[in-house]
Amino acid sequence: MLVRIEQRLQDQARFFVLPADEAVLLGLPIMMGLLGRAIFTGVIIGVVAWTIWRRVKGEGGLEGVAAAAYWYIPSTMGFFKALPDSAVERWEA
Repeated sequence: MLVRIEQRLQDQARFFVLPADEAVLLGLPIMMGLLGRAIFTGVIIGVVAWTIWRRVKGEGGLEGVAAAAYWYIPSTMGFFKALPDSAVERWEA
């Protein structure tokens, strides 16, 4: 019985050489371009979206994007309602 142990558990899943989020962002417009018979447009949109996402994500990765969203998006919006308010600097009991 073979048991494969991952060397680094925190690494993202990869498709070919790209992390999963970047592969989806690049592949989805290309696939939509194929389905709509506009492959050139799909490739252009995919590459532009992928480049913008790489710059936004930067060195911090998805954790950095999530942290920035938590700090800069108002707490009244959707998913962040369940989290504590980011404007409070010190919680007192």
